[in-house]
Amino acid sequence: MTIRRIHIVRKREYFPNRKVRVVVHREVRHLPMRQHRHEFFELVVILSGSGIHVTDNFRHRIEAGDVLVLHSRRPHGYEKTLGLNLINILIRVDLMKHLGRELGALPGYHALFTLEPARWRRQAYASHLHLSSNELVQIEEWSNRLEEETFCRTQDGSLLAEAYLTLIVGLLCRRYGKKNGLTVQSTGRFGRILSWIEKELGQPLAVADLARKMGMSERTLYRRFRLMAGKTPVTYLNQARIHRAAQQLAGRDGENHRICDVAAACGFDDSNYFSRCFRRVMGRSPREYRKAYRRGLFGTASSA
Repeated sequence: MTIRRIHIVRKREYFPNRKVRVVVHREVRHLPMRQHRHEFFELVVILSGSGIHVTDNFRHRIEAGDVLVLHSRRPHGYEKTLGLNLINILIRVDLMKHLGRELGALPGYHALFTLEPARWRRQAYASHLHLSSNELVQIEEWSNRLEEETFCRTQDGSLLAEAYLTLIVGLLCRRYGKKNGLTVQSTGRFGRILSWIEKELGQPLAVADLARKMGMSERTLYRRFRLMAGKTPVTYLNQARIHRAAQQLAGRDGENHRICDVAAACGFDDSNYFSRCFRRVMGRSPREYRKAYRRGLFGTASSA
């Protein structure tokens, strides 16, 4: 596997203090850019122009109205840009978790912000979010207001900036949910499953545990998962555990963790099986991943 250096955009470059949890960064006539990663969450709204968005080995065309949802672990870049103007809404991870608790029951929230970035494949990209011209104008207006409030650098300004972000996220959730035929009941229930899995990743969970928690049969749970996530509960659970492990290995004290301890903390009782799963999902062994992260090197790896 070819290893390439991927630049990591640090949180400190855009968030000057703890009060600021969301900022707007604009790009006018965006030039092509090699793949990079962020230490924060990013919403990209394409205002005009076109280009090719690249993430790992997948490329897809982007144009005015498209919305990209980018988690910190996903590398991405741009190719063949032509008059590409966009808004980057940069969101600290702690604020994104707060929004998930507050808006998780909205139709489309988990489908868009938890699952959509993982479905960027040629056969699934047809479900991506594309705004109408009126919706695009509304998002741009709220982004302008968000940007103005962040310039205030006061507690009130930060709170109002986050309020505009909530409006933006709410509109995107409803638009995505409507486009894909999602309902409050279906996404709310599914969101509770995902939230519970996130809390219990360190436990020896089985599909029967998830079905029992949600009061449905295993067959129904499998069907709902395939509909909402495009994968089985077992696959989702294993990938969630692997990404939790990757976060621990990349943390400041990751060097002090033994691989077997990380595996146990993420619900794996067999460190050899954990290493095989980790390599399958992340493209390298846990030890190789930790070393590569420290050096700022990342190779092509599979995404959940």
